[in-house]
Amino acid sequence: MGVKDLKHMFDRLDLHHKKPEKYSRPKFPTPKDNNDNIFAKPIATGQPPEIFRRVQHNQLPVGCCCQESDCPIQTNNFYNNLTLGDQTCPIWTLPYSLWYTTDPGQVPGLAFNHTEASQRVFGPDPDAKTAQYYFNPPKIKSFVLSGENFTDIKLSLENHNKFSVTALLSNSSGGRVIIPLVQGMGYITSIYQNVKPLISSQVGFQEFSKCNNVGDLKKYKVMLFNQVTWSIYVQGDVELSLKDPNTIVGDRPGNNTLIQIARGLSQDYDDSAGCYQERADISANVSGSKGTYKLSYTTKGNSKCGSGLVWCLPHHQEVLIEKTKESITELVLDSPTKGEMKSYKTNELVMEEQLPVDITWEPWSSFSTNNGYSDHAKDLIRRAAQEEANQDIVGMANIDSMYTSGKILDKFAYIAYVCHYILQDSDLTEKVLPRVKQAIEIFAKNTQQFPLVYDRSWKGLISSAEPGADFGNSNYNDHHFHYGYHIHAIALAAHIDPDWLHSNDDLVFNYANTLLRDTASPFADEFFPESRSFDWFHGHSFAHGIFASGDGKDEESSSEDYHFAYGMKLYGIIVGDKSMEHRANLMLAIMKRAMNMYMLYTNDNKIQPAKLIGNKVSGILFENKIDFATYFGRGTIGDEWIHGIHMLPITPISSFIRSPKFVKEEWEQKLSGIVEQIPDGWKGILMLNKALFDPKSAWDWFSSDNWNPALIDNGMSRTWSLAYIAGVGGY
Repeated sequence: MGVKDLKHMFDRLDLHHKKPEKYSRPKFPTPKDNNDNIFAKPIATGQPPEIFRRVQHNQLPVGCCCQESDCPIQTNNFYNNLTLGDQTCPIWTLPYSLWYTTDPGQVPGLAFNHTEASQRVFGPDPDAKTAQYYFNPPKIKSFVLSGENFTDIKLSLENHNKFSVTALLSNSSGGRVIIPLVQGMGYITSIYQNVKPLISSQVGFQEFSKCNNVGDLKKYKVMLFNQVTWSIYVQGDVELSLKDPNTIVGDRPGNNTLIQIARGLSQDYDDSAGCYQERADISANVSGSKGTYKLSYTTKGNSKCGSGLVWCLPHHQEVLIEKTKESITELVLDSPTKGEMKSYKTNELVMEEQLPVDITWEPWSSFSTNNGYSDHAKDLIRRAAQEEANQDIVGMANIDSMYTSGKILDKFAYIAYVCHYILQDSDLTEKVLPRVKQAIEIFAKNTQQFPLVYDRSWKGLISSAEPGADFGNSNYNDHHFHYGYHIHAIALAAHIDPDWLHSNDDLVFNYANTLLRDTASPFADEFFPESRSFDWFHGHSFAHGIFASGDGKDEESSSEDYHFAYGMKLYGIIVGDKSMEHRANLMLAIMKRAMNMYMLYTNDNKIQPAKLIGNKVSGILFENKIDFATYFGRGTIGDEWIHGIHMLPITPISSFIRSPKFVKEEWEQKLSGIVEQIPDGWKGILMLNKALFDPKSAWDWFSSDNWNPALIDNGMSRTWSLAYIAGVGGY
């Protein structure tokens, strides 16, 4: 995310210090002690280390309680827009979008809509064969949940959870509308208390009719003026009627009156109406190389089929177990950016993935086996290591950016790894490793230029730099990118010297654990939220922190996302935390499936629109749009920055995610024609990525006698590049 983008976001936010609002919020439940559940064991417990100064964030969450004793609030997931600014940017529970509306002269309340693929807007030239972007029209008010004389309402949020939050619309007269918001929820559900229901529509109601009751539920059919039909179910004494073409009203105040609305008409709605989701929780177990993960929905109410209705995405649908598949319905709705969603009459989604258990430290690719290193290859690698080992490791790493310093640390930790394990050169190892450790310990002691601080408001570990600096780290942008490099570097160094991790009273061990608690805690505790970065429903992480956005959360670097999970896996191996290792493997397996549907496009991709496939990568993937771009530009020559940000860094896990088929197509269709003109480090990134399908030509380039170090990224080394390429068959 670029500085200009951050400044634009700040213009939309009230960053002045505010007194936190008071709401009663219960503590998060700790998962039951289940030895088979890989989410049951914490990374660590207790206060973050005292070296991280405690602060109150200068941008407090809106509509939430955020005292030090309160539980953490999610910063990078689907509902975060409701905690920011004026709370009016949309959120996506999928397949529906919802937003708080306070537009002058219109009915206030919680609005919602569903858009279908035919409504997508492509640009900038809508007639181009390959579009740069598409987006779904936002804020079409199909419905607005409100109440009669509900003019002085406010929106607050309760029951914060990774997959859910409860929205509460209330007024000074004691009226309340409770709206549970859960990822994948089948209906828009509202519970009315002491307020007469009023449901508005800016699209307008062309037809409104009452149908036969479904058990104790009143059923209504509504057709809007856009010719889209919806079903409404009511449980309680309230009767609905059409007041005018834009307004449906109830005949009396609700007394815990349940109103559920869903797009379309279906027997499956009749079967599952009356039951609604309040929250969801994840659990998983691993057997061998198979990981089974479950999203369990906590529900209220009753239905004919005995369960609620849940929507799931294409990457879920491929791996659902048979029992879950049997509960499929006839209903299909488009998601904004992730293809068609299907619905299931169930209270749990259970999925199975094959895990990359065999990919650990050594160079790996999906098409070759590491058969060792020839003497000539080792000689070239050694010469590169000798040259790069002379660089000022400590000085290069001790800079003002957690992100860039992490890349530097990782670069030299990989050089140390190559010297120790591949070259088996103790002299070179001793030349590099102590300085890598020294550089890491600057951060472990929190004595870098901008030390990290512990934020008591949102609950997290953030940079003490200004919010516009370091890619927005202090406002929770990109934590998995930044901290992933540090964790991976620590794992590499500790792999060489395991005792170092626990020296100096567990200095580095505690540092790494705190970074992981911030980004990937298996469950929420008193000090950190559950899984801040990775979204277990979407199948990838979101990098976008506490900045309001009209198109929702986003991510522009798929590769730094899975690099984080890979570093977490290696660290789990080092410290003997099998649950952490299993969670990381499960994340990687899910990412492989999801990213190749939503972010990395082979020619036969069936999820994204045909007009986008030619870009080969998503660029920035938002909840509501895809833009073939980056926050920092397109490239010096062509679009190499957009492609390269989905490549770096190249590690043994890269080939697991980026198949030879995809990499070859991307190279031939987008990169081969521009690579020779690239004058900077992005060329090295593209050339090392080429080793994922053609390691021999990549070897020829990196082993050239006319080597130019200006052509590799500052987070890359020639040492590791040669070692990786030779290890996957390049020499």
